[in-house]
Amino acid sequence: MTRASTIRAGIVTAIRAAVPDSRAHAEDKFRFLDAGAMDFDAMPDRTFVLQLASQPERTNVNVCDTWRCEFRLIFFYAASQAGVEDRIAADAERIYGPVERLHETVAGVMRCDISPAGLVPAGDNCVMSTWSVVVQYQLDSAVVLA
Repeated sequence: MTRASTIRAGIVTAIRAAVPDSRAHAEDKFRFLDAGAMDFDAMPDRTFVLQLASQPERTNVNVCDTWRCEFRLIFFYAASQAGVEDRIAADAERIYGPVERLHETVAGVMRCDISPAGLVPAGDNCVMSTWSVVVQYQLDSAVVLA
């Protein structure tokens, strides 16, 4: 039914579609950064990355198409802006539902669990809001039968 790369794209789409509660300007939105190297201090506010936290694994030996994959989701916030903690909390409430309901938009997704993993200072100008996203899904039959 699906692959880990399709799930990753679905998570990114769900977050990018969410609209923050309070925006400083029209372009104040969730921005996806698909890059390996990260300069934390240079990240625009509300930029996020989605990294594979573990390799996909088969979860049920009797049903060969049921798989599980974990992603690490990291949002970057400008620590020097007033109200950064309120923005982080409001954004968490805003993105939680769309990610948790990934099964509604990505075929083959059986369950998606999103869990906060904490706030991490990254230099003087940046705070990272980190999450764990664990997805259970049906692997594409073309792969299972290969």
